[in-house]
Amino acid sequence: MIPLPNTSKRKTLLSSLKAIALEMNHDQFMILEYLGPIVDGVRAALSLTVDKAKMLNTISDSEFEEYMDSTEQSFSDLTICFNSLDFEQTHSLVFDSSQIFAYEECVEPDVVISGNERLLVSLLDADSDISPIDEMGRGFKVLGNDNSNVVEALGVLCYKPLLRIARSGIDPSSLLSEDADSIVLASASDFVSKIVRKWIDTQLVVGPDSEI
Repeated sequence: MIPLPNTSKRKTLLSSLKAIALEMNHDQFMILEYLGPIVDGVRAALSLTVDKAKMLNTISDSEFEEYMDSTEQSFSDLTICFNSLDFEQTHSLVFDSSQIFAYEECVEPDVVISGNERLLVSLLDADSDISPIDEMGRGFKVLGNDNSNVVEALGVLCYKPLLRIARSGIDPSSLLSEDADSIVLASASDFVSKIVRKWIDTQLVVGPDSEI
């Protein structure tokens, strides 16, 4: 008798990172193209001083565009380490120009995301109903020395929930239609704003200890 394939094989953190890197490099739903500008805007906003923020409504459109252009594009130079606390293993997801790579080791991370492996794998699985917004600060934590890099990593955590929405009822070929475009863009904006707000709330609770 020919043995049936083992469909219950445990997904590992490294295999999940390799899978998401492959998906991002061949993103037929263009998820990163929707997340990128939204994450860019949040990063630009977080870099403002209070005085500059108060003056935003007085500057011209050209001055605002110039300010936004001064923020480097998201998802082009970033190393995120995923730290599996229960298995004591750390792997990385690296954004290098227009390519994304998954590595078994982690060197000079910009951001570290730590939690039990099962939860981290679920956060990287579009078929999972685990919400990174609900689990942040409770099931996993995000640390980084630069808030701008942390926001990029939070954007990455929005990739799978947004992909789940896109797969549930939007054909990739229809993304040029106004309705489909609006759905993905609105969902991306909602995810990013909520997860950044939740991260800020967790920092207020545990304190600004962001050393990695």
